[in-house]
Amino acid sequence: MRRLTAPILAGTALVVAVACASAGVAPASRAASSSTATVAPTCDGAVDRTVATEPETVTYREVPGAPAGSTDLDVWAPPDACAAPVVVWVHGGGYHRGDKANGMRDKVAWANRKGWILVSVNYRLTTAGDPDSAQFPDHYEDVAAALAWLEGHIADHGGDRTRLALLGHSAGADIVANVAAPPAYLAGQGASADLIDCLAPLDTAGFDKPRASEAEGRQWASALGNNPDYLTETSATLVLRSGAAAPPPDTLTVYRGTPRRQSIERDYLRAVRGAGGETVLVDARSLTHGQVSSRIGAPGDRVMTPPLSRFLRGCFTAPA
Repeated sequence: MRRLTAPILAGTALVVAVACASAGVAPASRAASSSTATVAPTCDGAVDRTVATEPETVTYREVPGAPAGSTDLDVWAPPDACAAPVVVWVHGGGYHRGDKANGMRDKVAWANRKGWILVSVNYRLTTAGDPDSAQFPDHYEDVAAALAWLEGHIADHGGDRTRLALLGHSAGADIVANVAAPPAYLAGQGASADLIDCLAPLDTAGFDKPRASEAEGRQWASALGNNPDYLTETSATLVLRSGAAAPPPDTLTVYRGTPRRQSIERDYLRAVRGAGGETVLVDARSLTHGQVSSRIGAPGDRVMTPPLSRFLRGCFTAPA
């Protein structure tokens, strides 16, 4: 697990230089029975910072009866990417809506210009009142399955599976925090326990669902309420404090919104530190909930992009 060596402050200007790591041997594909390992190409040290114009879309998991595209992901890789760090994005939408293509233009440009591959993930969504739509733990297992696919296949797209960051916003933040906390989700999909090098769940009160507002609680009840203990078992703060969590990755989150929401977000990072992870807290009180996502990579942004860039650079830089 890579650890940060210095605190990160919101609004700090940053110039990032990313070196292309030496190529290695990736694990055998999880989607095939062949034992032949995928070998990443040898890199010459150069980093391609060209912005991808379109993604490569792949189905990371076959689920009978699932809506078309609901278990697809988009790989936005710079042309000729070689052993590039991988930033995985999980969209929000209250577990009920959203898509991997939403709001990606600035994020793709931001990531690719730093020499990083951006991967945007779909997961099955819940339709209120439809018991055949996604229910607990489908959303978490889908994202864990996407990570397992990336571990086995991202080298084929020029990525480095040993440098992987998992980011999510709103419901996506709740999902990624849950995937990273209990070890069962990654293990259940065949992914390595230490695959996530750093984590950024951005702006959710779902870290501690019993303390959240009634309005937020309704969306979780619809999507997760088939588990009678979902309030505690899907609250990452409570899982971390229970001692049942995996060692947490270095973690960045934001605080904004009501005093109660800010308290929930701060307490989550306290739980991460208590479990042994290093943390970064970004002051996003000047932003709306939606802007926490939309400002990432946006021209002129000084709230989200600089601290997140520095956090990821620290994550992707091997210790001396």
